Amino acid sequence: MTEIKIDIQRTGFPVKIGTIELWFDSSLENLRNFINVEKIAEKKLEEAKEKAKHIHFPAEITQDNFREVNEKDIDDALNLNNEFVAAQYDIIFGDGTFKKVYKKYPDIIALEKALDPVGVAIAKRIEEMEFERTKEVENTKKEYLSKKASKK
Repeated sequence: MTEIKIDIQRTGFPVKIGTIELWFDSSLENLRNFINVEKIAEKKLEEAKEKAKHIHFPAEITQDNFREVNEKDIDDALNLNNEFVAAQYDIIFGDGTFKKVYKKYPDIIALEKALDPVGVAIAKRIEEMEFERTKEVENTKKEYLSKKASKK
């Protein structure tokens, strides 16, 4: 019996952050996550905030109350921010991405700053892909109508 083999090409494109090449899944299923990344990350942040309710910061940190803020609260607040940034990387590129990138580039500020240009570049590429797809559909439609007209 002969095997039938159909290759499937993943929908998406590579995105390079520093020297790390990631894959952005541009399937319709994943685009919803990309469009709602902020909302999904906010939800994860809210869950993290629930765990960190014990953190106490004065409304404003001044020289007078600086000593009131203990090191553990500062670490907890930083971890909360890190979780928010990590959630965005993992939502955009898949679970475990942030750990991989952070291992190579352990600079949360730089990684957080990279999120905006990454988002803009991905959005631009998605628009280009949509334009290409629309063009392909139009060409297929023209071919079909041309063949149909020639049969008459």
